[in-house]
Amino acid sequence: MATGGQALNRPTLPAGYRFSPNNDDLIVYYLKRKVLGQQLPADIIPTTDVYASSPNKLPLDDFKGGEANEWFFFSTRSKDDDVIELDGGYYAIDPEGAGPITWEGKTVGYVKTLNFYKGSSPDGKETEWMVEEFRVNPEFVPVDNDDRSTQEKIENLVACKISRVQPEPEW
Repeated sequence: MATGGQALNRPTLPAGYRFSPNNDDLIVYYLKRKVLGQQLPADIIPTTDVYASSPNKLPLDDFKGGEANEWFFFSTRSKDDDVIELDGGYYAIDPEGAGPITWEGKTVGYVKTLNFYKGSSPDGKETEWMVEEFRVNPEFVPVDNDDRSTQEKIENLVACKISRVQPEPEW
């Protein structure tokens, strides 16, 4: 996995283009293809362990070409726990930020939202950081039952959209 100090030879998008996929596009054209080892439409999403550190310590500069205050990473899936403790803070699942993602009438994946808090659970202070974690629906990926490697990727590989919501200025 990439670390903040590594230089990545990632392609960048042409001037004027931004990486801003819909949720279903992120699953169908990026995550599913990554799981299957297929070529991606644009190979610009780096891989890092999103849940290993607080969002402000992630290698955000490794992702180029997105909207302001949005970053995308492939990562290992978060634990199914409601809270993921880190040094100096924690991620907590937003129960209202979860649900299925459909494409052409099929459920292709699922999304869950985690907010980042400073301090210790449950008394932490909510920050401006949020992670939307996208995972592919196993029924949407054609895989041989003997292919354990791909089955593990389906279970553990996710695409994460990291967002930083800037507070409204106080006038």
